[in-house]
Amino acid sequence: MKRVLIVGAGRLGKGFVGETFDNAGWNITFLDKDQRVIDALNKQNKYTVQVFRTDDIIMHEVTNFNAFTTDDQYSVMSDFFESSVIMCPLYPEDFEESAHYLGKCFERQFQTDPEKKMTLICLTNKNHIIKDIESWYRNAIPSSEAQNWFDTHVAVRDSIVRRSTDAQTHYATQIDSTAVASLLIQSPLYNDISDVEWLEPREHLEMLKDIKVFTINGPHATTAFYGHLKGYKTIPDASADPSVAKLANAVHDVTITAVMKEYPQITRDALKDLEYLPKAKNELPDSIHRVAYDPIRKLAYQDRLMGVVQLCLKYDLDYSPLTKAIACGLAYYAEDDKASVKLQRFIQQNGLLTSAAKVIGLPKDHPVTLDVAYQYLALDAENLIPTIQL
Repeated sequence: MKRVLIVGAGRLGKGFVGETFDNAGWNITFLDKDQRVIDALNKQNKYTVQVFRTDDIIMHEVTNFNAFTTDDQYSVMSDFFESSVIMCPLYPEDFEESAHYLGKCFERQFQTDPEKKMTLICLTNKNHIIKDIESWYRNAIPSSEAQNWFDTHVAVRDSIVRRSTDAQTHYATQIDSTAVASLLIQSPLYNDISDVEWLEPREHLEMLKDIKVFTINGPHATTAFYGHLKGYKTIPDASADPSVAKLANAVHDVTITAVMKEYPQITRDALKDLEYLPKAKNELPDSIHRVAYDPIRKLAYQDRLMGVVQLCLKYDLDYSPLTKAIACGLAYYAEDDKASVKLQRFIQQNGLLTSAAKVIGLPKDHPVTLDVAYQYLALDAENLIPTIQL
């Protein structure tokens, strides 16, 4: 039986990746640096995913798994040797650490079976980082011989995540997940995954990922950031507010215009295939907390909002809806979101303009930075910027 190694056993790792491979009959191994995540899995020896499909709601109990921490003894090593596919549902900042740990595993794999080929699939919404990830993994392998083997025998591939997965915590064993669209995976792959539902190899993935992150994640983040300031807890409630919907629609419209200019080879129908996902039956409302999580990453220079701003500058388009959305993001705060806490502390210590420039990656005197600050002050004048005691 095939085995998949899932590096990162949080919400997405368990609720989407583990559940999907379990449905296909694969053996599953989870690897995580958080002892709480692994302890919760091993204590129960099972976890449950409520899967919302377009026509049904399924309760899936997953029991066929092993779970290991990134311990010094490399308890995962035997399962690593059995794995042909490695799935990495990780935040961008965690890939380098995962590479450092798995470098020894790849070295041993080369020594044990140098003919074996493997596929490592990265699940993150950040684009244009696969070369960095590939370099981190390669450089973490001790010997040059094994590094050369890695170059020809391990395919490091990107993906486009189009599935919402949520739970109370990342170590929870009760998870909700939607199953309405496939994970799009950069091709070609070195291993066969055709028996796994919801995994779809695609060409031109880097371009498609830019489009997806801009057209879906940008308006989604806008709804979450602005909805938070207006006091909402869920995306549907925020979307029902006319002012929130107006801003999200404005962000969407300028994004579509910018994307069509940047990628003229993409038709409007092809864009709709990425933009609009089927509706799941009785799907639980998506939380603002999940969508707004880690605002520093989501407001960064090449991400969902600033990436479109750059296209607007290139094609002389009005970027004011985007700068207002970014201003809303600068004001986002949740006490259990470390990035938002860091952001608010930085604003309090360094001031609005310096903070905005650092987050969005432009000089303080750049027109975009100045407009973000202007939009922030306008929100404050409407009494929408909360006073935060840190």
